[in-house]
Amino acid sequence: MNTDFRIVVLSDDPYHLGLLKGYCHVHRYKIFETTAHRELLHAMTQMQPNLVILAMGITQNRLSKVDFERVRELAANLQIPVCCLHGINASSLENDMACWIDAILDAPLDLNQLDNYLLIRFKHHHLFIQEKRNRARRAANDRRLLMLEQQDEAGCNKHLVYSTPKTDDADYFIVGAFQIDQRSKCVLLNGKSLNLTRKEFDLFELLAKDVERVFMSDEIINHVWPENNRVTKSDLYQYMHLLRKKVEIDPNNPQWILTIKGFGYKLHVEASANANPPAFKTMKLINNIAP
Repeated sequence: MNTDFRIVVLSDDPYHLGLLKGYCHVHRYKIFETTAHRELLHAMTQMQPNLVILAMGITQNRLSKVDFERVRELAANLQIPVCCLHGINASSLENDMACWIDAILDAPLDLNQLDNYLLIRFKHHHLFIQEKRNRARRAANDRRLLMLEQQDEAGCNKHLVYSTPKTDDADYFIVGAFQIDQRSKCVLLNGKSLNLTRKEFDLFELLAKDVERVFMSDEIINHVWPENNRVTKSDLYQYMHLLRKKVEIDPNNPQWILTIKGFGYKLHVEASANANPPAFKTMKLINNIAP
């Protein structure tokens, strides 16, 4: 299926052409404009558009009945719907066209009316295009997150020290059921490693250092990505989603990492405050830096 939506417009009215050009640009449609019937017939043959728009009030004095008949035959052979603007001074041509024109739009052109016509007439095409754009957008977001992660890992990995902390290590602390070791970049929940990536660890560590405090989104971004000004709140949202998938029992209904609407995020440990974390001496820490 050709994913380009193509429109041929026959009109010599700058107002209509300007509206249609802007409309097609916004919706990423391809547009071919012509004022001569020979160019129109050639465009219909070569381009095979999804739609032909005739500005009747402008073109009816330029095209003969024979010309319209050629347009009708070509549109029927190529199965191309033809839409026209209703002229202020209707001619007998309009009566002849009523049997094969797909739709007649009011003049002057109303873009809302055109938009409704296209959504109804080409519903399946628009759904296909929308899904394709959504997939492309999701893929672009995934590539962006991967690029940010690789950049951060490239700058940080050479400074990492892999070691198992001692029980009196000042870089180790417990928050509710979570055990955080800052040297090994490891977070355990009830003794089980969460296998966080570097940035996931940085996010969780920041929240865990001041439990119940609401961290603003911009504050988190500046802390976790201090030298990368391309990171957005959308990127932060994606990382929080990935972090919740590893931390929460139900990521869609988080009990620990909470979103404070309009502000940011906080670590809520009341649900795990009464939990009895296992003795750290008996744990075998697993380095959790993801490749």
